[in-house]
Amino acid sequence: MNVDPEFGRILLRVVIVGGTIMAIGATGLYFAWRAFAPTAKKGSDFRAVVIVIAVLAVVMVGCFVLLIFSYSRR
Repeated sequence: MNVDPEFGRILLRVVIVGGTIMAIGATGLYFAWRAFAPTAKKGSDFRAVVIVIAVLAVVMVGCFVLLIFSYSRR
C-alpha cells in the first residue's frame, strides 16, 4: 500500500500533537479528581474548581491555536 509522504508527515504531526494534548488533559484531570477526593480538607473545593477551569482553558487555547495554524497555511 503506497501512502503519500506528505500525508505520512501530517498524520505523524497530528498524532504527536493529539497525544500531547491527551497527556496534559489526563494529568490535569488526575489532579482535579484528587482535589475532589472525599478525604480532602474543607475549603479545598475552590482550588478544585480552579484546577478544572484551568485545564479546560488550556485545552480550549490549544484548540484555538491549532485552528489558527490550520487557516494560516491557506
